[in-house]
Amino acid sequence: MPSRELDVVPRPRRADLTGEAVRLEAPFAVETDNGAGAVVALLSDLLERETNERVVRSNEGPDVRLTIDDASSSLVDDSEGYVLEADGNGIIVRSSTADGLRHGCQTIVGGLERGDGDWLFPAGEIRDWPATRWRGFMLDPARGILPLERVKRRIDQAARAKLNRLHLHLLDHESYALESEAFPELSRGPDGENRPAYSSEEIENLIEYAGRRGIEILPEVDVPGHASHVLETYPELQCTVEDGEPSDGTLCLGTTRTDEFVETLLGEVIELFPFETVHVGGDEWAMNCSWNECSRCRERMIREGSETVAEHFYEFVRRLHETLEANDRRLMCWNDQIDIAEAPDVPRDALVQFWRVSGKGRGPVEGCSLERFLEEEFEVVNSYVYAAYVNGWISEEYLLGWEPRSRPSIPDERAEQVIGGELLAWEPAAEETREYFERALPSAIPVFADRLWNPDAIADRRSFATALTRHALGPFVPAGFDIYRELGGTILPTEGENDPSPPAHAHRSLGDRTPLEARDDYEDTLETLGSLSEADEVVYPETAAAYRDCLEWLVGVADREGRGVIDRP
Repeated sequence: MPSRELDVVPRPRRADLTGEAVRLEAPFAVETDNGAGAVVALLSDLLERETNERVVRSNEGPDVRLTIDDASSSLVDDSEGYVLEADGNGIIVRSSTADGLRHGCQTIVGGLERGDGDWLFPAGEIRDWPATRWRGFMLDPARGILPLERVKRRIDQAARAKLNRLHLHLLDHESYALESEAFPELSRGPDGENRPAYSSEEIENLIEYAGRRGIEILPEVDVPGHASHVLETYPELQCTVEDGEPSDGTLCLGTTRTDEFVETLLGEVIELFPFETVHVGGDEWAMNCSWNECSRCRERMIREGSETVAEHFYEFVRRLHETLEANDRRLMCWNDQIDIAEAPDVPRDALVQFWRVSGKGRGPVEGCSLERFLEEEFEVVNSYVYAAYVNGWISEEYLLGWEPRSRPSIPDERAEQVIGGELLAWEPAAEETREYFERALPSAIPVFADRLWNPDAIADRRSFATALTRHALGPFVPAGFDIYRELGGTILPTEGENDPSPPAHAHRSLGDRTPLEARDDYEDTLETLGSLSEADEVVYPETAAAYRDCLEWLVGVADREGRGVIDRP
Protein backbone atom coordinates (compact mmCIF):
# COMPACT_ATOMS: atom_id res chain seq x y z
CA MET A 1 0.00 0.00 0.00
CA PRO A 2 1.70 3.26 -1.09
CA SER A 3 1.91 5.98 1.53
CA ARG A 4 -0.59 8.14 -0.33
CA GLU A 5 -3.30 5.61 0.53
CA LEU A 6 -2.93 6.45 4.20
CA ASP A 7 -5.88 8.84 4.43
CA VAL A 8 -4.33 11.29 6.89
CA VAL A 9 -4.05 15.07 6.65
CA PRO A 10 -1.44 16.50 7.06
CA ARG A 11 0.31 13.85 5.01
CA PRO A 12 2.99 12.00 7.00
CA ARG A 13 6.53 12.71 5.85
CA ARG A 14 7.48 9.05 5.53
CA ALA A 15 5.19 6.02 5.56
CA ASP A 16 6.51 2.55 4.75
CA LEU A 17 3.36 0.44 4.61
CA THR A 18 2.94 -3.26 3.87
CA GLY A 19 -0.42 -3.19 2.14
CA GLU A 20 -1.95 -5.15 5.02
CA ALA A 21 -4.24 -3.82 7.75
CA VAL A 22 -4.16 -4.07 11.52
CA ARG A 23 -7.57 -5.00 12.94
CA LEU A 24 -8.69 -3.37 16.17
CA GLU A 25 -11.75 -4.58 18.03
CA ALA A 26 -13.80 -2.46 20.39
CA PRO A 27 -13.49 -1.68 23.19
CA PHE A 28 -10.08 -0.27 22.36
CA ALA A 29 -7.38 -0.91 24.94
CA VAL A 30 -4.76 1.83 25.29
CA GLU A 31 -1.82 2.15 27.65
CA THR A 32 1.52 3.77 28.32
CA ASP A 33 4.57 2.27 30.00
CA ASN A 34 5.86 5.61 31.32
CA GLY A 35 4.81 9.21 31.89
CA ALA A 36 2.38 9.69 29.01
CA GLY A 37 -0.83 9.30 30.99
CA ALA A 38 -2.22 12.68 29.92
CA VAL A 39 -1.76 11.80 26.24
CA VAL A 40 -3.40 8.40 26.78
CA ALA A 41 -6.40 10.22 28.27
CA LEU A 42 -6.53 12.50 25.23
CA LEU A 43 -6.30 9.54 22.83
CA SER A 44 -9.15 7.85 24.69
CA ASP A 45 -11.31 10.96 24.27
CA LEU A 46 -10.43 11.21 20.57
CA LEU A 47 -11.17 7.56 19.84
CA GLU A 48 -14.52 7.70 21.63
CA ARG A 49 -15.48 10.86 19.79
CA GLU A 50 -14.44 9.55 16.38
CA THR A 51 -15.63 5.94 16.57
CA ASN A 52 -18.48 5.99 19.12
CA GLU A 53 -16.72 3.03 20.75
CA ARG A 54 -15.63 2.50 24.34
CA VAL A 55 -11.96 2.83 25.33
CA VAL A 56 -10.33 1.12 28.32
CA ARG A 57 -6.92 1.33 29.96
CA SER A 58 -5.08 -1.97 29.92
CA ASN A 59 -1.45 -3.08 29.79
CA GLU A 60 -2.42 -6.63 28.81
CA GLY A 61 -1.91 -6.69 25.06
CA PRO A 62 -3.21 -3.16 24.41
CA ASP A 63 -4.34 -2.11 20.95
CA VAL A 64 -2.32 1.10 21.26
CA ARG A 65 0.72 1.74 23.42
CA LEU A 66 2.29 5.20 23.81
CA THR A 67 5.92 5.55 24.84
CA ILE A 68 8.09 8.53 25.71
CA ASP A 69 11.38 7.32 24.27
CA ASP A 70 14.49 9.49 23.98
CA ALA A 71 15.93 6.94 21.58
CA SER A 72 13.28 7.90 19.04
CA SER A 73 15.23 11.09 18.34
CA SER A 74 17.70 8.94 16.43
CA LEU A 75 14.84 8.05 14.07
CA VAL A 76 13.11 11.43 13.95
CA ASP A 77 15.35 14.34 14.88
CA ASP A 78 12.57 16.71 15.91
CA SER A 79 10.93 17.29 19.26
CA GLU A 80 7.48 17.07 17.66
CA GLY A 81 8.31 14.00 15.61
CA TYR A 82 7.07 10.49 16.30
CA VAL A 83 7.49 6.91 15.11
CA LEU A 84 4.38 4.79 14.66
CA GLU A 85 4.60 1.02 14.16
CA ALA A 86 1.48 -0.99 13.33
CA ASP A 87 1.45 -4.78 13.04
CA GLY A 88 -0.44 -7.81 14.27
CA ASN A 89 0.41 -6.91 17.87
CA GLY A 90 -1.29 -3.52 17.63
CA ILE A 91 0.02 0.03 17.33
CA ILE A 92 2.99 1.54 19.14
CA VAL A 93 3.73 5.28 19.05
CA ARG A 94 7.11 6.50 20.26
CA SER A 95 8.36 10.04 20.68
CA SER A 96 10.77 11.97 22.85
CA THR A 97 8.00 14.41 23.84
CA ALA A 98 4.31 14.52 24.68
CA ASP A 99 3.81 16.78 21.66
CA GLY A 100 5.14 14.08 19.36
CA LEU A 101 2.90 11.48 20.97
CA ARG A 102 -0.13 13.73 20.49
CA HIS A 103 0.66 14.04 16.79
CA GLY A 104 0.98 10.28 16.54
CA CYS A 105 -2.42 9.90 18.24
CA GLN A 106 -4.00 12.23 15.68
CA THR A 107 -2.52 10.05 12.93
CA ILE A 108 -4.10 6.96 14.50
CA VAL A 109 -7.48 8.65 14.71
CA GLY A 110 -7.22 10.03 11.17
CA GLY A 111 -6.11 6.73 9.67
CA LEU A 112 -8.77 4.45 11.16
CA GLU A 113 -11.29 2.92 8.76
CA ARG A 114 -14.40 0.84 9.33
CA GLY A 115 -14.35 -2.54 7.61
CA ASP A 116 -16.29 -5.80 8.09
CA GLY A 117 -17.45 -4.75 11.53
CA ASP A 118 -13.90 -4.04 12.76
CA TRP A 119 -11.65 -1.00 12.79
CA LEU A 120 -8.68 -1.10 10.44
CA PHE A 121 -5.37 0.78 10.38
CA PRO A 122 -2.67 0.38 7.70
CA ALA A 123 0.18 -1.89 8.80
CA GLY A 124 3.74 -0.64 8.57
CA GLU A 125 5.97 2.08 9.97
CA ILE A 126 5.44 5.85 9.90
CA ARG A 127 8.20 8.31 10.72
CA ASP A 128 6.77 11.77 10.84
CA TRP A 129 7.81 15.27 11.86
CA PRO A 130 6.79 18.85 10.97
CA ALA A 131 8.62 21.02 8.47
CA THR A 132 7.97 24.14 10.56
CA ARG A 133 7.71 24.85 14.27
CA TRP A 134 5.06 27.63 14.18
CA ARG A 135 1.82 26.21 12.81
CA GLY A 136 -1.00 28.48 13.77
CA PHE A 137 -4.48 29.79 13.12
CA MET A 138 -6.10 33.03 14.21
CA LEU A 139 -9.59 33.75 15.49
CA ASP A 140 -11.01 37.25 15.80
CA PRO A 141 -13.33 37.67 18.81
CA ALA A 142 -12.64 41.43 18.85
CA ARG A 143 -15.09 41.90 15.97
CA GLY A 144 -17.71 39.66 17.52
CA ILE A 145 -17.30 37.47 20.55
CA LEU A 146 -17.15 33.76 19.73
CA PRO A 147 -18.92 31.30 22.04
CA LEU A 148 -16.44 29.19 23.98
CA GLU A 149 -17.83 25.98 22.51
CA ARG A 150 -17.17 27.28 19.00
CA VAL A 151 -13.60 28.22 19.94
CA LYS A 152 -13.11 24.74 21.42
CA ARG A 153 -14.41 23.17 18.22
CA ARG A 154 -11.85 25.17 16.24
CA ILE A 155 -9.15 24.06 18.69
CA ASP A 156 -10.18 20.44 18.11
CA GLN A 157 -10.09 20.94 14.34
CA ALA A 158 -6.68 22.58 14.57
CA ALA A 159 -5.23 19.89 16.84
CA ARG A 160 -6.59 17.23 14.49
CA ALA A 161 -4.52 18.94 11.77
CA LYS A 162 -1.41 19.06 14.03
CA LEU A 163 -1.39 22.85 14.42
CA ASN A 164 0.21 24.14 17.62
CA ARG A 165 -0.77 27.81 17.97
CA LEU A 166 -4.09 29.62 18.47
CA HIS A 167 -3.79 33.38 17.93
CA LEU A 168 -6.61 35.37 19.56
CA HIS A 169 -7.06 38.84 18.08
CA LEU A 170 -8.51 40.56 21.15
CA LEU A 171 -8.61 44.31 20.42
CA ASP A 172 -9.90 46.14 17.35
CA HIS A 173 -12.15 49.00 16.24
CA GLU A 174 -15.24 47.12 17.39
CA SER A 175 -14.40 45.93 20.91
CA TYR A 176 -12.01 44.40 23.41
CA ALA A 177 -12.70 40.71 23.90
CA LEU A 178 -11.29 40.44 27.44
CA GLU A 179 -12.71 41.73 30.69
CA SER A 180 -10.23 44.28 32.01
CA GLU A 181 -9.97 44.96 35.73
CA ALA A 182 -8.05 48.20 35.11
CA PHE A 183 -10.29 49.43 32.27
CA PRO A 184 -13.77 47.96 32.79
CA GLU A 185 -15.34 50.49 30.42
CA LEU A 186 -13.75 48.59 27.52
CA SER A 187 -16.53 46.03 27.98
CA ARG A 188 -19.21 48.64 27.34
CA GLY A 189 -20.44 50.32 24.19
CA PRO A 190 -20.81 54.06 23.52
CA ASP A 191 -24.28 54.10 25.07
CA GLY A 192 -23.15 52.25 28.17
CA GLU A 193 -24.48 48.88 27.05
CA ASN A 194 -22.54 45.81 28.12
CA ARG A 195 -20.54 44.09 25.42
CA PRO A 196 -19.67 40.41 25.80
CA ALA A 197 -16.06 39.68 26.70
CA TYR A 198 -14.19 36.67 28.00
CA SER A 199 -13.65 36.46 31.73
CA SER A 200 -10.32 35.37 33.18
CA GLU A 201 -11.95 32.07 34.15
CA GLU A 202 -13.08 31.46 30.57
CA ILE A 203 -9.60 32.21 29.22
CA GLU A 204 -8.03 29.89 31.79
CA ASN A 205 -10.48 27.21 30.64
CA LEU A 206 -9.47 27.73 27.00
CA ILE A 207 -5.76 27.70 27.85
CA GLU A 208 -6.16 24.38 29.67
CA TYR A 209 -8.32 22.91 26.90
CA ALA A 210 -5.88 23.97 24.16
CA GLY A 211 -2.80 22.96 26.15
CA ARG A 212 -4.13 19.44 26.61
CA ARG A 213 -4.22 19.22 22.82
CA GLY A 214 -0.72 20.63 22.33
CA ILE A 215 -1.84 24.13 21.33
CA GLU A 216 -0.52 27.31 22.95
CA ILE A 217 -2.61 30.48 22.85
CA LEU A 218 -1.05 33.70 21.53
CA PRO A 219 -2.86 36.87 22.71
CA GLU A 220 -2.92 39.99 20.54
CA VAL A 221 -3.57 43.53 21.79
CA ASP A 222 -3.57 45.47 18.50
CA VAL A 223 -2.09 48.97 18.92
CA PRO A 224 -1.69 51.81 18.02
CA GLY A 225 -4.08 51.47 15.06
CA HIS A 226 -7.52 49.83 14.99
CA ALA A 227 -8.32 51.90 18.07
CA SER A 228 -11.81 53.37 17.44
CA HIS A 229 -13.35 51.51 20.39
CA VAL A 230 -10.54 52.57 22.73
CA LEU A 231 -10.77 56.21 21.65
CA GLU A 232 -14.56 56.27 22.03
CA THR A 233 -14.13 54.92 25.55
CA TYR A 234 -11.04 56.87 26.59
CA PRO A 235 -10.91 60.05 24.45
CA GLU A 236 -7.93 61.37 26.41
CA LEU A 237 -5.82 58.94 24.34
CA GLN A 238 -6.66 60.84 21.14
CA CYS A 239 -4.23 63.19 19.44
CA THR A 240 -4.36 66.94 20.17
CA VAL A 241 -4.95 68.75 16.88
CA GLU A 242 -5.58 72.52 16.76
CA ASP A 243 -6.78 72.83 13.17
CA GLY A 244 -8.79 69.88 11.89
CA GLU A 245 -9.94 66.64 13.38
CA PRO A 246 -7.69 64.20 15.25
CA SER A 247 -7.61 60.58 14.20
CA ASP A 248 -10.54 58.53 15.44
CA GLY A 249 -8.72 55.26 14.79
CA THR A 250 -5.08 55.62 15.90
CA LEU A 251 -3.83 56.23 19.43
CA CYS A 252 -1.81 59.33 20.25
CA LEU A 253 1.81 58.34 20.87
CA GLY A 254 2.72 61.76 22.24
CA THR A 255 1.14 61.25 25.64
CA THR A 256 2.44 58.98 28.38
CA ARG A 257 -1.21 58.13 29.11
CA THR A 258 -1.13 55.92 26.01
CA ASP A 259 2.00 54.19 27.27
CA GLU A 260 0.38 53.60 30.66
CA PHE A 261 -2.85 52.35 29.07
CA VAL A 262 -1.14 49.88 26.73
CA GLU A 263 1.37 48.67 29.30
CA THR A 264 -1.43 48.06 31.81
CA LEU A 265 -3.43 46.03 29.28
CA LEU A 266 -0.31 44.06 28.41
CA GLY A 267 0.31 43.45 32.12
CA GLU A 268 -3.14 41.90 32.45
CA VAL A 269 -2.59 39.79 29.36
CA ILE A 270 0.82 38.60 30.56
CA GLU A 271 -0.67 37.57 33.89
CA LEU A 272 -3.43 35.61 32.16
CA PHE A 273 -1.64 34.00 29.19
CA PRO A 274 1.46 31.88 29.92
CA PHE A 275 2.66 31.70 26.31
CA GLU A 276 6.14 33.15 25.76
CA THR A 277 5.04 35.47 22.92
CA VAL A 278 2.62 38.43 22.98
CA HIS A 279 1.35 40.05 19.76
CA VAL A 280 1.08 43.86 19.82
CA GLY A 281 -0.47 44.34 16.37
CA GLY A 282 1.08 47.46 14.87
CA ASP A 283 -0.74 47.23 11.52
CA GLU A 284 -2.42 49.88 9.35
CA TRP A 285 -1.95 52.89 11.64
CA ALA A 286 -0.76 54.97 8.67
CA MET A 287 -4.26 54.81 7.13
CA ASN A 288 -5.74 56.95 9.92
CA CYS A 289 -3.00 58.84 11.71
CA SER A 290 -2.76 62.44 12.97
CA TRP A 291 0.67 62.32 14.58
CA ASN A 292 2.11 64.99 12.25
CA GLU A 293 -0.70 67.37 13.22
CA CYS A 294 -0.67 66.51 16.95
CA SER A 295 1.16 68.97 19.20
CA ARG A 296 1.92 66.30 21.80
CA CYS A 297 3.31 63.90 19.20
CA ARG A 298 5.49 66.63 17.65
CA GLU A 299 6.87 67.57 21.05
CA ARG A 300 7.70 63.98 21.89
CA MET A 301 9.25 63.37 18.49
CA ILE A 302 11.58 66.33 19.04
CA ARG A 303 12.39 65.18 22.57
CA GLU A 304 13.19 61.62 21.45
CA GLY A 305 14.90 62.54 18.19
CA SER A 306 12.31 60.99 15.88
CA GLU A 307 12.35 62.75 12.52
CA THR A 308 9.44 60.86 10.93
CA VAL A 309 6.18 59.32 12.08
CA ALA A 310 7.70 55.93 11.28
CA GLU A 311 10.50 56.59 13.78
CA HIS A 312 7.83 57.78 16.25
CA PHE A 313 6.16 54.38 15.82
CA TYR A 314 9.44 52.48 16.20
CA GLU A 315 10.09 54.30 19.48
CA PHE A 316 6.68 53.08 20.67
CA VAL A 317 7.50 49.53 19.60
CA ARG A 318 10.79 49.68 21.50
CA ARG A 319 8.94 50.74 24.65
CA LEU A 320 6.55 47.79 24.29
CA HIS A 321 9.49 45.50 23.63
CA GLU A 322 11.13 46.67 26.85
CA THR A 323 7.92 46.03 28.80
CA LEU A 324 7.52 42.54 27.41
CA GLU A 325 11.18 41.66 27.77
CA ALA A 326 11.05 42.64 31.45
CA ASN A 327 8.29 40.04 31.81
CA ASP A 328 10.12 37.31 29.86
CA ARG A 329 7.88 37.70 26.83
CA ARG A 330 8.75 38.05 23.16
CA LEU A 331 7.16 40.79 21.07
CA MET A 332 5.36 39.85 17.86
CA CYS A 333 3.90 42.32 15.34
CA TRP A 334 2.47 42.62 11.85
CA ASN A 335 4.92 43.63 9.16
CA ASP A 336 3.11 46.19 7.04
CA GLN A 337 4.04 49.40 8.90
CA ILE A 338 7.75 48.64 9.19
CA ASP A 339 9.68 50.33 6.38
CA ILE A 340 12.07 47.50 5.65
CA ALA A 341 13.55 49.20 2.59
CA GLU A 342 16.21 50.42 5.01
CA ALA A 343 17.29 48.96 8.36
CA PRO A 344 14.55 49.95 10.83
CA ASP A 345 15.31 50.69 14.49
CA VAL A 346 13.25 47.74 15.71
CA PRO A 347 14.69 45.00 17.98
CA ARG A 348 15.75 42.06 15.85
CA ASP A 349 14.32 39.53 18.28
CA ALA A 350 10.82 40.81 17.47
CA LEU A 351 8.86 38.10 15.67
CA VAL A 352 7.38 39.51 12.45
CA GLN A 353 4.08 38.25 11.05
CA PHE A 354 4.15 38.92 7.32
CA TRP A 355 0.83 39.36 5.56
CA ARG A 356 1.69 41.72 2.69
CA VAL A 357 3.60 44.81 1.66
CA SER A 358 1.37 47.84 2.21
CA GLY A 359 -0.80 49.13 -0.58
CA LYS A 360 -0.57 52.70 -1.80
CA GLY A 361 -1.55 55.13 0.95
CA ARG A 362 -1.52 52.39 3.58
CA GLY A 363 2.15 52.43 4.60
CA PRO A 364 5.68 51.84 3.22
CA VAL A 365 5.87 50.18 -0.20
CA GLU A 366 8.99 50.93 -2.22
CA GLY A 367 11.84 48.52 -1.54
CA CYS A 368 9.82 46.47 0.96
CA SER A 369 9.53 42.69 0.76
CA LEU A 370 9.48 39.58 2.92
CA GLU A 371 13.02 38.88 1.78
CA ARG A 372 14.19 42.21 3.21
CA PHE A 373 12.91 41.22 6.67
CA LEU A 374 15.04 38.09 6.43
CA GLU A 375 18.08 40.06 5.29
CA GLU A 376 17.64 42.23 8.38
CA GLU A 377 17.79 39.04 10.50
CA PHE A 378 14.15 38.97 11.65
CA GLU A 379 12.35 35.67 12.16
CA VAL A 380 9.07 35.57 10.25
CA VAL A 381 5.70 33.83 10.47
CA ASN A 382 4.28 33.73 6.93
CA SER A 383 0.59 34.71 6.65
CA TYR A 384 0.66 35.94 3.06
CA VAL A 385 -2.88 36.98 2.15
CA TYR A 386 -3.39 34.69 -0.86
CA ALA A 387 -2.57 31.62 1.25
CA ALA A 388 -3.72 32.61 4.73
CA TYR A 389 -6.78 34.90 4.65
CA VAL A 390 -9.98 32.88 4.92
CA ASN A 391 -12.25 35.66 3.73
CA GLY A 392 -12.06 36.44 0.08
CA TRP A 393 -8.35 35.87 -0.57
CA ILE A 394 -7.36 32.20 -0.45
CA SER A 395 -7.96 29.81 -3.32
CA GLU A 396 -7.34 26.12 -3.81
CA GLU A 397 -4.91 26.51 -6.69
CA TYR A 398 -2.76 29.00 -4.83
CA LEU A 399 -2.78 27.27 -1.46
CA LEU A 400 -2.05 23.77 -2.77
CA GLY A 401 1.02 25.14 -4.56
CA TRP A 402 2.16 27.24 -1.60
CA GLU A 403 4.37 26.53 1.36
CA PRO A 404 5.65 29.12 3.81
CA ARG A 405 9.23 29.10 2.55
CA SER A 406 8.37 29.48 -1.13
CA ARG A 407 5.98 32.44 -1.55
CA PRO A 408 6.74 35.32 -1.43
CA SER A 409 10.25 34.63 -2.66
CA ILE A 410 12.68 33.46 0.01
CA PRO A 411 16.38 32.68 -0.61
CA ASP A 412 17.37 29.15 0.37
CA GLU A 413 20.00 30.42 2.79
CA ARG A 414 17.29 32.39 4.66
CA ALA A 415 14.61 29.69 4.70
CA GLU A 416 15.10 28.69 8.35
CA GLN A 417 14.21 32.23 9.46
CA VAL A 418 10.66 31.57 8.25
CA ILE A 419 9.56 29.53 11.26
CA GLY A 420 6.10 28.69 9.95
CA GLY A 421 2.76 30.16 9.04
CA GLU A 422 -0.64 31.07 10.37
CA LEU A 423 -4.14 30.85 8.90
CA LEU A 424 -6.26 33.94 9.62
CA ALA A 425 -10.03 33.88 10.12
CA TRP A 426 -10.97 37.55 10.36
CA GLU A 427 -14.54 37.74 11.65
CA PRO A 428 -17.17 39.91 10.04
CA ALA A 429 -19.00 41.98 12.64
CA ALA A 430 -22.43 40.57 11.77
CA GLU A 431 -23.15 37.13 13.22
CA GLU A 432 -25.30 36.04 10.27
CA THR A 433 -22.46 36.53 7.79
CA ARG A 434 -20.08 34.33 9.75
CA GLU A 435 -21.75 31.18 8.52
CA TYR A 436 -19.22 30.85 5.72
CA PHE A 437 -16.60 29.83 8.29
CA GLU A 438 -18.63 26.70 9.08
CA ARG A 439 -18.24 25.57 5.48
CA ALA A 440 -14.76 27.01 4.83
CA LEU A 441 -12.67 26.26 7.93
CA PRO A 442 -13.17 22.45 8.15
CA SER A 443 -11.15 22.08 4.95
CA ALA A 444 -9.06 25.29 5.01
CA ILE A 445 -7.52 24.41 8.39
CA PRO A 446 -6.18 20.97 7.37
CA VAL A 447 -5.12 22.07 3.86
CA PHE A 448 -3.16 24.98 5.32
CA ALA A 449 -1.78 22.68 8.03
CA ASP A 450 -0.54 20.24 5.40
CA ARG A 451 1.47 23.01 3.74
CA LEU A 452 3.15 23.77 7.08
CA TRP A 453 3.82 20.13 7.96
CA ASN A 454 4.81 18.49 4.68
CA PRO A 455 6.60 20.58 2.02
CA ASP A 456 6.24 17.92 -0.68
CA ALA A 457 3.90 18.74 -3.54
CA ILE A 458 0.45 17.13 -3.51
CA ALA A 459 0.82 14.92 -6.55
CA ASP A 460 -2.58 13.16 -6.40
CA ARG A 461 -5.19 15.76 -5.62
CA ARG A 462 -8.08 13.33 -5.92
CA SER A 463 -6.64 11.09 -3.20
CA PHE A 464 -5.88 14.15 -1.11
CA ALA A 465 -9.52 15.29 -1.42
CA THR A 466 -10.70 11.85 -0.33
CA ALA A 467 -8.40 11.97 2.70
CA LEU A 468 -9.62 15.50 3.43
CA THR A 469 -13.24 14.29 3.35
CA ARG A 470 -12.46 11.66 5.98
CA HIS A 471 -10.56 14.27 7.98
CA ALA A 472 -13.49 16.69 8.00
CA LEU A 473 -16.34 14.22 8.49
CA GLY A 474 -14.79 11.24 10.28
CA PRO A 475 -13.99 7.54 9.76
CA PHE A 476 -17.53 6.36 8.98
CA VAL A 477 -17.61 7.94 5.51
CA PRO A 478 -17.78 5.34 2.72
CA ALA A 479 -14.52 4.30 1.04
CA GLY A 480 -13.58 6.69 -1.75
CA PHE A 481 -16.18 9.28 -0.71
CA ASP A 482 -15.08 12.74 -1.95
CA ILE A 483 -17.37 15.54 -0.80
CA TYR A 484 -15.13 18.17 -2.41
CA ARG A 485 -15.70 16.87 -5.92
CA GLU A 486 -19.35 17.75 -5.48
CA LEU A 487 -18.62 21.10 -3.81
CA GLY A 488 -16.24 22.11 -6.59
CA GLY A 489 -12.98 22.22 -4.64
CA THR A 490 -11.26 21.71 -1.31
CA ILE A 491 -11.27 25.44 -0.51
CA LEU A 492 -14.88 26.64 -0.55
CA PRO A 493 -15.86 30.19 -1.45
CA THR A 494 -15.46 32.69 1.37
CA GLU A 495 -16.93 36.13 1.83
CA GLY A 496 -14.98 39.02 0.35
CA GLU A 497 -15.11 42.42 2.03
CA ASN A 498 -17.57 43.82 -0.52
CA ASP A 499 -18.72 40.83 -2.55
CA PRO A 500 -20.81 38.09 -0.89
CA SER A 501 -19.89 34.71 -2.30
CA PRO A 502 -21.96 31.65 -3.20
CA PRO A 503 -21.64 28.65 -0.86
CA ALA A 504 -19.94 26.36 -3.43
CA HIS A 505 -18.10 26.47 -6.77
CA ALA A 506 -20.99 25.82 -9.14
CA HIS A 507 -19.10 25.86 -12.47
CA ARG A 508 -16.25 23.66 -11.22
CA SER A 509 -18.70 21.33 -9.54
CA LEU A 510 -20.75 20.79 -12.67
CA GLY A 511 -17.62 20.19 -14.75
CA ASP A 512 -18.37 18.05 -17.78
CA ARG A 513 -21.48 16.48 -16.25
CA THR A 514 -24.91 17.28 -17.56
CA PRO A 515 -27.05 19.19 -15.03
CA LEU A 516 -29.21 16.08 -14.60
CA GLU A 517 -26.16 13.91 -13.84
CA ALA A 518 -24.83 16.49 -11.39
CA ARG A 519 -28.20 16.79 -9.68
CA ASP A 520 -28.36 13.02 -9.18
CA ASP A 521 -24.87 13.03 -7.68
CA TYR A 522 -25.78 15.90 -5.35
CA GLU A 523 -28.86 14.03 -4.18
CA ASP A 524 -26.82 10.86 -3.57
CA THR A 525 -24.27 12.84 -1.56
CA LEU A 526 -27.03 14.51 0.45
CA GLU A 527 -28.43 11.09 1.24
CA THR A 528 -25.01 9.89 2.43
CA LEU A 529 -24.55 12.93 4.66
CA GLY A 530 -28.05 12.56 6.02
CA SER A 531 -27.50 8.91 6.87
CA LEU A 532 -24.20 9.65 8.62
CA SER A 533 -25.76 12.47 10.61
CA GLU A 534 -28.81 10.45 11.65
CA ALA A 535 -26.54 7.64 12.86
CA ASP A 536 -24.38 10.11 14.81
CA GLU A 537 -21.44 9.12 12.64
CA VAL A 538 -19.97 12.53 11.76
CA VAL A 539 -17.29 14.09 13.95
CA TYR A 540 -18.63 17.62 13.64
CA PRO A 541 -22.38 17.85 12.97
CA GLU A 542 -21.95 21.56 12.15
CA THR A 543 -19.69 20.66 9.23
CA ALA A 544 -22.11 18.10 7.84
CA ALA A 545 -24.97 20.62 8.15
CA ALA A 546 -22.97 23.30 6.33
CA TYR A 547 -22.08 20.90 3.52
CA ARG A 548 -25.74 19.86 3.20
CA ASP A 549 -26.67 23.53 2.77
CA CYS A 550 -24.04 23.84 0.03
CA LEU A 551 -25.33 20.75 -1.78
CA GLU A 552 -28.95 21.90 -1.58
CA TRP A 553 -27.87 25.17 -3.18
CA LEU A 554 -26.10 23.19 -5.92
CA VAL A 555 -29.26 21.17 -6.55
CA GLY A 556 -30.98 24.48 -7.28
CA VAL A 557 -28.11 25.48 -9.57
CA ALA A 558 -28.40 22.21 -11.50
CA ASP A 559 -32.18 22.65 -11.85
CA ARG A 560 -31.76 26.12 -13.32
CA GLU A 561 -28.82 25.08 -15.49
CA GLY A 562 -30.91 22.25 -16.88
CA ARG A 563 -33.64 24.71 -17.88
CA GLY A 564 -31.25 27.36 -19.19
CA VAL A 565 -32.04 29.89 -16.44
CA ILE A 566 -29.00 32.11 -16.12
CA ASP A 567 -29.33 33.42 -12.55
CA ARG A 568 -28.15 31.41 -9.58
CA PRO A 569 -30.50 30.63 -6.67
